[in-house]
Amino acid sequence: MKTSNKKTKNLATPGKPMSQDEFVSLIKQAEEGEFSPIEDTIKRLEEWRLKRKK
Repeated sequence: MKTSNKKTKNLATPGKPMSQDEFVSLIKQAEEGEFSPIEDTIKRLEEWRLKRKK
């Protein structure tokens, strides 16, 4: 059985193809960013919901 060396594309949104390596590098870049605690996220979500009701 032969393995393929052909790298597939289209790992992101349709119409914007990217390789596996590009995809992994974008994930690593995102992981280096700041993450907020769950409590802050819930608080911002509640504020957003209150603004939408008005």
